[in-house]
Amino acid sequence: MPVFLPHLGCRQRCIYCNQQLITGKQGQDDIEAVVTGTLASLNNPSEVAIYGGNPLGLSPKELTWLLSLFDTHRDSITHLRLSTEPIPPDAQVIELLKEKNVRVIELGIPAFNDETLRALGRHHTVQDLYDTYHLLTRAGFSVGLQVMIGLPGETADDVRTTARHLAELRPAFIRIYPLVVLRDTMLHVNFHEGRFTPLGLDEAVERASFLYLSALSHATKVVKMGLTENEFLKGALVAGPYHPAFGYLVRSHAFCMAVVAACQRAGISGRLMVSLSKQDVPHLIGYRRSNLVRLSERGIEATWEVVDLPQGLFQVSDGKMKVEGTLADALGAMQAIMGA
Repeated sequence: MPVFLPHLGCRQRCIYCNQQLITGKQGQDDIEAVVTGTLASLNNPSEVAIYGGNPLGLSPKELTWLLSLFDTHRDSITHLRLSTEPIPPDAQVIELLKEKNVRVIELGIPAFNDETLRALGRHHTVQDLYDTYHLLTRAGFSVGLQVMIGLPGETADDVRTTARHLAELRPAFIRIYPLVVLRDTMLHVNFHEGRFTPLGLDEAVERASFLYLSALSHATKVVKMGLTENEFLKGALVAGPYHPAFGYLVRSHAFCMAVVAACQRAGISGRLMVSLSKQDVPHLIGYRRSNLVRLSERGIEATWEVVDLPQGLFQVSDGKMKVEGTLADALGAMQAIMGA
């Protein structure tokens, strides 16, 4: 159950952020009413997630007040989840988080580059991320990371750098967000004045696919890709690689590349049978059958059959030989594209 508290604890608004447009207009005076109203709808014990602000940017007194708002609903809450900037917590804050049943903490790190972070209006460094991450994981919290693609001045090398840091840290999970332009933000001004050009959708899918495959290769869960569609976002979006099924586009792109790579490895083409799980059929077909077109352009006329295979695994046969493949087959191709 998400509780949205826009800009709570934020010292400055990031150039791309307008949480009030995403979550609806709320002020700090409304926090208690927002929490109470949200929790009143809980029917079964659930995780409650605090999004939209920067809880670790609050003073210990303010953080205590915020987390105490959930005390009267403890029977309805399995645990709390926080989304925050990476601000290294002291021992007092860590003990407070444990006392208030916080178990999962998501750290936002748009880029692993201090110059980029400053340009985005972030008040932390890459080292702050590492320090915060290690303090929290050593204290027993499950820590995930939220990363971004399509930032101002971003190159393929920057995306590779993000992948390398994720491989080093091995977070419990990640979220991947493509940067879009929202109205009434500094990024909107930069876009209007021609000082920022967002990624096209295809390039965003490609870069996200690289991070997705890289994360999977290190057994890191990718729990979300792309922004959640809602009415506020529809009215706020100005430009950028937004798609309501962005995550599906990424997964299907990766699956298509894996099939191509497996076929190239086996030296087979033409009319091929792909055996796969039921869940992967949409990933093979692609959005509006786009993958079937891509495969055809590479000399592969694919048909398919559903078999008892784990999701992400498949077999390709030309009637004479059969080759097994996995999503990992796509990583090599993506590394070549990204220059890794």
